[in-house]
Amino acid sequence: MFGWWGRLRRYPLIGLGMVGAGLWVMGHGWEAGLTLGVGGLALAWLWGRRCLVAKTPAGAPASPRLTRPEVETYLAQLGQELADLEQELGEPQPDLQQDWQALHQALDTPLSIAWAGTWTTLPTLNAPVAVTDAHPAWVIYGVQDRLATAQLETLTRYRQQEQPVQVVWQTAPWQPPTLRQEVQAQLQHIGYTQPLLSITPQPPAVWVRRLQGDGTWEESWEIPPPVLDELVQWLAQRRQEPHWQYRAVIRRGKAFQATLEQRRQAFRAQQAQRIIHKYRLWAAVTAGVNPVPSLDLWATGAINAQMLVDLAQVYRRPLTLSQAKDLVMALGRVLVQMGTIEWVTQWAGTWLKSHWLTYGLGGAVQALSAAYVTHLAGETFVENLQKTPPRELTPGIWQSLRTRLRPPLDGEKLWQQVLPHLRLSH
Repeated sequence: MFGWWGRLRRYPLIGLGMVGAGLWVMGHGWEAGLTLGVGGLALAWLWGRRCLVAKTPAGAPASPRLTRPEVETYLAQLGQELADLEQELGEPQPDLQQDWQALHQALDTPLSIAWAGTWTTLPTLNAPVAVTDAHPAWVIYGVQDRLATAQLETLTRYRQQEQPVQVVWQTAPWQPPTLRQEVQAQLQHIGYTQPLLSITPQPPAVWVRRLQGDGTWEESWEIPPPVLDELVQWLAQRRQEPHWQYRAVIRRGKAFQATLEQRRQAFRAQQAQRIIHKYRLWAAVTAGVNPVPSLDLWATGAINAQMLVDLAQVYRRPLTLSQAKDLVMALGRVLVQMGTIEWVTQWAGTWLKSHWLTYGLGGAVQALSAAYVTHLAGETFVENLQKTPPRELTPGIWQSLRTRLRPPLDGEKLWQQVLPHLRLSH
């Protein structure tokens, strides 16, 4: 009850509309017009207020009030991630250490900015700010004419990246009076509603007369100093708000985390390729010397299972040998459904291994097929480890093999696909 009373006190038009509706229900005819009018006005006012809130584009970017201890905790976490990466790679990473130290230096910077837009020369500011292009706290974007499509796209991209931007209007003698309003309308169209700062970086020359000591006059053209008062005051105000710089450090830290992950994934991919290459050769030798044609791929099941265990260990994913054997059995079922095993067995056993003269050639065909399937299994397994780390490894990971291997293969095509993967060194 008290909640409804609070709402009625906050929106008196709704209360008036409800009172008028009650009078109209009681049979008072003259109140009907009042009820409909007040109710319509109330609904129109509420609807207009709702549309205004929904359609009004955001002006300045959101500024969560980060504190320095929070950012320092985040940097300590990044330091631990860097230490874990160096331990996994087995060697220090000097460039990443330097980047991590730069994050601490950025935290101690009062305010970092970047110049962009139509700045031809950087203005000289008597303000202690750091100019950087790597995730600044603010981007000072100079404008002196109508915005081109590329400039609008750049400003929109800044906003999508949650990069704060302050647009600065550079006045010039040639500008028509309405040009600034047109630019302001362009900015509002893309959701930028902050007021423009006005500066005059290059004032026009003025004719100056100076009285000399001997009573004569000296006349000359002189260029006044740049008018940067609004920009300097704005920078001074931003320096009093350290959370802008803290947010810049967080954005830079996220980019640092992405670099750590890229280097980790590159190292793991290299290790995985070495493991696949090793087990591919073992599978080829095992299948080649196997005298029973029907066991051309099944004989290498234990080798493939151990390969999966080693690959999972590279990507820090727990996988027991028993689980790996289940995955290998699922792989065999997929290959049987695709007809790969039947084709290789029939071709190698019926036509080649049936006679001692062609036994060696049949073993070579089986070795190539086993190596090729082992290679595809390893690549598919690594792809799943990279793309779906949180998910549990299930037999369904082999479904992507259907797009990689389309049997039956003719002999020439088999040699063309298998031989490039049998390099003896990496």
